[in-house]
Amino acid sequence: MPSVEPSGVEQVRRRITATSAEAVVAESRQRAEEIAELGAFLALADHPEWREGLLAGVPLAVKDNLDTRDLPTTGGTPALRDSRPGRDHPAVARLRAAGAAVIGKTNLHELALGITSNNAAFGPVRNPHDPTRSAGGSSGGSAVAVATGVVPIALGTDTGGSLRVPAAHCGVVGWRPTTGRWGTGRVVPISRTRDTAGVLATSVADVALVDEIVTGESAATPSGRPLRLGVPREGFYDDLHPEVARCTEQALERLAAAGVELVEVQVVGGHTLDEECGFPIVFFEIAQDLPAYLATLPGPESGLTVADVLAQVASPDVRGALEAATSGVVTEEVYLQAMTTRDRLRAAYAAALQPPGAQRLDALVYPTVPLPPPPLGDDETTELNGREVPVFLTTIRNTGPGSTAGMPAISLPAGTTQAGLPIGISLEGLPGEDAALLASARRVEAALAGD
Repeated sequence: MPSVEPSGVEQVRRRITATSAEAVVAESRQRAEEIAELGAFLALADHPEWREGLLAGVPLAVKDNLDTRDLPTTGGTPALRDSRPGRDHPAVARLRAAGAAVIGKTNLHELALGITSNNAAFGPVRNPHDPTRSAGGSSGGSAVAVATGVVPIALGTDTGGSLRVPAAHCGVVGWRPTTGRWGTGRVVPISRTRDTAGVLATSVADVALVDEIVTGESAATPSGRPLRLGVPREGFYDDLHPEVARCTEQALERLAAAGVELVEVQVVGGHTLDEECGFPIVFFEIAQDLPAYLATLPGPESGLTVADVLAQVASPDVRGALEAATSGVVTEEVYLQAMTTRDRLRAAYAAALQPPGAQRLDALVYPTVPLPPPPLGDDETTELNGREVPVFLTTIRNTGPGSTAGMPAISLPAGTTQAGLPIGISLEGLPGEDAALLASARRVEAALAGD
């Protein structure tokens, strides 16, 4: 298959060959300081270390809710400002073992409980294409670090769209693996059912490389048959911003011209089922999972309660979410019912991708976010098609259901608005079929690039 351009990692490797790993890492760290006005980083390593390996000297940024042995893990919240876990998240450890140099920790929506990265405690993350607009969240700093060329790869997390939303808003690739695939623990948690670490990069090739290093599983070899992608217009294509609709339809036209078979499908009841179970699962689990994480910390933070963390939360939207989670309104009975509803949601996705009596689909394809990056400060509502809509629920409308179901998904750049703001489209597959989804994503990426 024809390649797109050299991947970000490959370009860095070439620079290392031409100069040295030391020079490249130093340049990356300096570049991180130069984009300080975008608010992408919360901490930089004084002397980033690396070793020989597949990623020897390749700079890596890490979202500041993933534990790192040599830097703080603040979760973007004041109560954890000085927390130093002294350990690596499994994905960080494997990338370090492959030679990657962690240059710093990236800013995020406070406690990863939002999608604008307008962090009232540590400052906002600004969109590199228009600093008056949101970079998306909650992995906004990681997306900006990649979009500005500071690093070729950056780790983030995704609970309801927190990798894919900033990928779409910043014009990069965002990969959410199947929940559990990238390891668990050593992360400031929201929901054990929905949380996963993942990666942002400039190409699917780099995403696949990182996924292979973290999991040990290679991406599947692309088959010679045409791709079959499901187009779930009902729910996923409704009420789009005109420029999102334009970019999405143009992307579908390019895919069809490249021989991709587009099949209209339905995820029956997908959004309704997610509305019934998504938030109850999060609210019940964070009330358990956050104190369990705090108790594992080696410093004074181990004595913190959720109430202690809540007392210092600076972002109003995050305060509201934590208050709801600690209110006790989601009882164990409500939670168990929500998990049963989640099973129905997973079955709805399986029926869409594996229709009875018909050839199965390789993935679903839909616009990642229904609207372009909103203005910074639109924390509660924003304008869409002439009316005010809730910014959180509107932004995660398409990414939320699949993340509740634990599915793998990837957002790819799909054009820009007339003002130059990036738009993304997503592919989503069934749990455990990550390797095949990455292979499909490489073919879609090539088709969109015209290769």
